[in-house]
Amino acid sequence: MKKFFDILKNEFKTFINDHGVILIMVVGVVVYSLFYAVPYANEVVKEAPIAVVDLDQTSFSREFVRNLDVTDYVKVVEKLPSLKEAQKKYYEGEISGFAIIPKDFQKDIYRGKQVDLSLYVDSAYLIIYKAIYTGVMQTALETGARVEIGRLVKMGVPKQTALALKQPFQFVQIPLYNPAGGYETYVYPVILIMILHQTLIVALGMLQGTRNEKKIRYCKNDKEIPITLFARTTFYVLLYFLYGAFIFLICPALCRYPMCYNVLPLFVLYGLMLYAAAFFVQVISYGFRIREASLMVMVVTSLVFIFLPGIIWPKEAIPQIVNVISMFIPVTPAIDGITKVNVQGATFYQVLPDFLCLLFLCVLYFVLAIFVTKKLHKEYEK
Repeated sequence: MKKFFDILKNEFKTFINDHGVILIMVVGVVVYSLFYAVPYANEVVKEAPIAVVDLDQTSFSREFVRNLDVTDYVKVVEKLPSLKEAQKKYYEGEISGFAIIPKDFQKDIYRGKQVDLSLYVDSAYLIIYKAIYTGVMQTALETGARVEIGRLVKMGVPKQTALALKQPFQFVQIPLYNPAGGYETYVYPVILIMILHQTLIVALGMLQGTRNEKKIRYCKNDKEIPITLFARTTFYVLLYFLYGAFIFLICPALCRYPMCYNVLPLFVLYGLMLYAAAFFVQVISYGFRIREASLMVMVVTSLVFIFLPGIIWPKEAIPQIVNVISMFIPVTPAIDGITKVNVQGATFYQVLPDFLCLLFLCVLYFVLAIFVTKKLHKEYEK
């Protein structure tokens, strides 16, 4: 036991004396965690600037524009006389889209004819496109319903009956796990886990790259490799547990995203992820013969690691072989399990497959790390 604490003490000295590792493990974690919260602070896109080309110029079309402007999704910043003017404003970047109200809009509506309402918006920017499309579509549907109910009432149908005929059932929408329907609530908790995983791998890879470059043995005797490897890894796991306590217990209150605070299963999964990631980097760092190799490799693979857990693109749409490979990256089952426990309120039994997967990865990479370290020691002796 004394040897275990001696190794922890020596690893602390190594950590303190390596400014590059401190930059990644301390400054990097703090800066990235705070930075990612800032752009998504508003949660959803509101009041996207649009223009309206009103070719009808009637009281009904003006009322439609007013109703469109009061929605949370869009803000009518200009009323333009022609399509050409609207296109000019769009390409100059003054508006994000524009709607065209056709001529005879009021007349055709009251005659019961279908009206073509044109909307021009860049669908390459999906978040803004969704906001503008939702705002215009919602206003159009509400206007159409109001006109239809008014027509039924004029025909002698009681108002309540007209409402029931037009809307036979009431749609109740209850967003689960993301009440605001915002991007921050969806992506930020997951990105935090990814930040911890990536910074741990990069920093430990730099440390091992330094050892490989200078041919520094892990320990004097190869029989001590397992205890030395486990003790050194434990130091960084304990450091990252401090970050985990802040991110999982304090950040939800500061950043206003929902958490269930299922502390025990949460930190069991989190701890397994840290150990699995640390042993994993010990295995792949066999190829890190210089200190900077870790940075070069992780910069290239970071985007891949973000895609694999199904954050940006759903797992169901990813080829099955890629999903299988992704389960060997510790962050993939960790994100799946931690999100279920801490956001969706899952029990430990419900995340048992993720727990077993992480446990398997811990054992697998620990055994491989011992083998790789022994092989490195033999190369150092040559």
